[in-house]
Amino acid sequence: MQIIKYIILVLFICNVSSIVLINYGEYAGSLISYTSFILLIIYYFLSYKTKPAWPFIIFGLIYFILSGLVGVEDEKNYFIDFIKYLLILICGGQIIHNTKLKELIIVLTIGVSTILFNVLFFPSDYGRYSGFYINANEAGFAALIGFVLCFGLTNQKWKLIGQAFFTFCGILTFSRTFLLLWALLILFSIFQNKKNLKILAIGVSTIILFFSVNELLKLNSERFNTISNLVNNGKVDTFINKGSRTQTWSLYYDLIINSPIKGNGYKTFTSDQIFEDGVHNNYLRIIGESGVIPFLLFLGIYIYMIYISLRYFKTEGYFFLLAFTLLGLNLTTHNFDTVYFVILVSIWLYFKASKYSHKSSEINS
Repeated sequence: MQIIKYIILVLFICNVSSIVLINYGEYAGSLISYTSFILLIIYYFLSYKTKPAWPFIIFGLIYFILSGLVGVEDEKNYFIDFIKYLLILICGGQIIHNTKLKELIIVLTIGVSTILFNVLFFPSDYGRYSGFYINANEAGFAALIGFVLCFGLTNQKWKLIGQAFFTFCGILTFSRTFLLLWALLILFSIFQNKKNLKILAIGVSTIILFFSVNELLKLNSERFNTISNLVNNGKVDTFINKGSRTQTWSLYYDLIINSPIKGNGYKTFTSDQIFEDGVHNNYLRIIGESGVIPFLLFLGIYIYMIYISLRYFKTEGYFFLLAFTLLGLNLTTHNFDTVYFVILVSIWLYFKASKYSHKSSEINS
């Protein structure tokens, strides 16, 4: 069972089916994808059952039903997406419940290391790298989550090595979300424990290393110059605001206001049905496609995890840092149902928060 668990975690968290699809075609990609879900189902039925993450499941059911009733462009893909999402929540919830912190970090290390592999052996003229994650922003998400989880390690040496690794790989994605949240997380961690100042030093050293190897790597010159100006001169380049997410979000505000209760239908905010680009915001996508009820449920789940983690901020600081990271990541992506590693890590944190909340209730009783 342990071997099956590790195989499943690598397949989903490292985005294996998508990279196979891109490189070897639709048939091979579909084969890996369906194999992944079959293994997930097998693991679920063979393992000892625990209480599922009901808030996520209830949200998923309501979102898909309401958005589907309003309108669906492709019914076949709608039902496939619906079933896959429920399988991730139910069966994936079971496997992630049985996953330890160190196991999660190791699997993320495998996935994020493909960013470095991409840079060294398959450089591109574009200069932003993503490895198996294909999308550079999603690769940045994986690196950021790995960075945060390292705060939970008790071994200081591996903690700092891991954070330096995830920081370096995250910078290679040139994701604005990664850079902003990474800086905020370091500030929060120092507030939580002054000893985390050494992590700031590790971060600075990593950035210096990044600049020193610039000549050896093909990096995105526009974004590299932006980071260089910010570090050297404290100057925020206008590129930071170029094509910003807030401009994209504003295109969809009227649609949300016109139909806040029932929404506009499944995937109207993620495809080019209305505008050229999707909304790139899970909160806006959910309220825009299925209305206010699923939106409040989804937001409530993450606020709950923020609330619980704040109660243990001094002792288990990485809980809050992870909850804050997930809350922030949802502001810049509209793929809450297909970025599997974010879903699984969210459920993992929910189980942790529920466990600590339950312990606290027992102590109070």
